Amino acid sequence: MALLRAADPLAGGVTRSALRRFLLWTLAALALVGVGTVLLARPLASQIALRDATVRGSGLARYVVAPLVDRRVRAGDPGPTSTLAYLLQNRMRDGSIVHVKIWTEDGRVLWSDEKQLIGHTFALDADVAELFGSENVTSAVSDLSKAENADERASGELLEVYAGLHDADGVPLVFESYWTADPMHEDESALLGRLALLGLGSLLLFAVMVLPLAVSLARRVERGEADRSRMLRHALSASDLERRRIADDLHDGVLQNLAGFGYLMGALVDDLPPEATRARTIVGELSTGLKRDAEGLRSLMTDIYPADLAEGGLVPAVEWLAEQARSSGLDVEVDLDPAIARSGLPMAQVVYRSIREGLRNVVKHAEASSVVLRARVVGHQVVISVRDDGVGPRDPRGLAPRVGPVGSGQGHVGLHLLRDTVRDLGGDLVLEAPADGGALLTVTVPRAFADAWVGRAAVSGRAGRARRAGLAGRPSRGTPRRAARSRIRPRG
Repeated sequence: MALLRAADPLAGGVTRSALRRFLLWTLAALALVGVGTVLLARPLASQIALRDATVRGSGLARYVVAPLVDRRVRAGDPGPTSTLAYLLQNRMRDGSIVHVKIWTEDGRVLWSDEKQLIGHTFALDADVAELFGSENVTSAVSDLSKAENADERASGELLEVYAGLHDADGVPLVFESYWTADPMHEDESALLGRLALLGLGSLLLFAVMVLPLAVSLARRVERGEADRSRMLRHALSASDLERRRIADDLHDGVLQNLAGFGYLMGALVDDLPPEATRARTIVGELSTGLKRDAEGLRSLMTDIYPADLAEGGLVPAVEWLAEQARSSGLDVEVDLDPAIARSGLPMAQVVYRSIREGLRNVVKHAEASSVVLRARVVGHQVVISVRDDGVGPRDPRGLAPRVGPVGSGQGHVGLHLLRDTVRDLGGDLVLEAPADGGALLTVTVPRAFADAWVGRAAVSGRAGRARRAGLAGRPSRGTPRRAARSRIRPRG
């Protein structure tokens, strides 16, 4: 008996894949946190800068501007007005204040560092008009889209502060100041640095701490996948091993005994007297029956013995099945994708078993005249189909769900067993009746299950030679016969 040893899964494959996914998700999380930090830092910096500008603008309005504005300044007296201008311009020299305006309640510019605006009247926004008579403050990042902001547009982004005040005579005014946005950008950069350090640093630290656990879990998964692969490989080989044992037992036990009894019957006929006509007839019938049974057992043994896919290959094994079906009168066409032969021994076992079981059902039940055996690679799956022009499945559901134990009188025992095996591999088996008649058996198996076992199957030469010597004279399923009407579909 040949000793088949399929290659084990490549070491570290699952671990590397899991670590790649872990690193990709970590990078995605870092990118997400980075984007969130950027989106969060700007509004926070804007709020901080506006709050600071609001405090400074309100203080300047109340403690500097309000005491210096009186009736003479409102009347345009140059003396008091020049004092106000001198103080405000000194405050503007450090660059923190860019422009200032003092508004009267009727929308007139009482004073401005932009002298061409003094005395002009503009429509005030509702929120600014509400500040007259109060000491409230409103602020915003200015869009500088209003007519009175024409000269400020060259200054870029500014912080705009409106503060209500009462002058020295108690007249309500509004003090408008424009502050540079540089502090806002500085705060934004500082916040970005701190938030990035907090968010990204914490995430990186967490990833480093979790990495050993991820590696440990990945290795456990890899060991589990390896165990599952071994069990699936053994499950695929168990049926073939059992068939070999049964064939060996038939060949070395019952078949040898029947052959021996046949020889004894021949010797018994020779020892009978010529007048024992009835005894000769009975012995002759027994001898004929023994020979017939021996031939039947020899044929059954040949059918049972599995194909040697590791040595002979999938194509000759399927051709042998096709030749057997042709001998029963079927017109058989074979179409195998060459890529399947490169998918390893486990996939070849599944393809061979599916075709064998489907063809056996066609021969026994379909009453068909022709059948097409096809196996092809479709994306990440291998699709095996057996299509005949017979009577079709008797059950309208095709292969009905199994509700009892296998062999409990529901029929199609082999197909049920094959479907269970295929589903364990992540695939499925469907038996259906096409619209143009006949039956179509389709088995779909993911290529991924066999990819873990890619490698050459090792065959023990000594055991293989012993098996071949012990089974001399038996038909070999690894030896191709006449390939009548069969074809191998070229790639593409």
